[in-house]
Amino acid sequence: MKNLTASEIERLRGYNPTRYQTYLVKMNINGNMLYLTDRDAPVFYGGVYYQPGYITSDSIDEIEVTSEPSTNEFTLTLDARDGAFIPYFLNKGWNNSEVTIFEQHGDELGVIITLNVFEGFIDSRDIIKKTMKIDVVLASVWADFEKQSGTKTNSGSHQKYFPDDTAFDHVARAKRKIYWGKNAPVASSSGSSSGSGRFNPPGTTHQV
Repeated sequence: MKNLTASEIERLRGYNPTRYQTYLVKMNINGNMLYLTDRDAPVFYGGVYYQPGYITSDSIDEIEVTSEPSTNEFTLTLDARDGAFIPYFLNKGWNNSEVTIFEQHGDELGVIITLNVFEGFIDSRDIIKKTMKIDVVLASVWADFEKQSGTKTNSGSHQKYFPDDTAFDHVARAKRKIYWGKNAPVASSSGSSSGSGRFNPPGTTHQV
């Protein structure tokens, strides 16, 4: 972040009816770069133009800026009425796409300061056909430090990485109990079969 001059600080602190705040959203979805702004005109920043019309000031949940690493999640709502973004979120690879959000402050004299207020990734998305909007849940880069690693053996976890694979929808639940390192309970004399129930790793033997 640049050091502000005394005049720039005054422009931020003093009363100024022309002062504005705007968001700039940069998304990298499978190598497709999206640059969006909630202003009503294109904004040039970092060598590219951020395009208006797809997000508004109400599209972004309040971003909590703290001095400590934060794992907060929030929702970004995209206007998809022209269908421009829908293919990006229907094809594979949208999950974990990188997202950066800047908060820019300026007035009639120009931009005063641009802050990097969020760096993270797309955690989930919901395409709402009725309103032609896409709710994109964003998670901070710090979320990975608190998230359990690996995948779970269920459809929801598996399809985050393989959206078209429904294998886990057809897997029956295992009903057999395996007693690790100890004998299974001995059946009663009512006629049920009995056995040690002990699981022996491959290559080992168990003497009864």
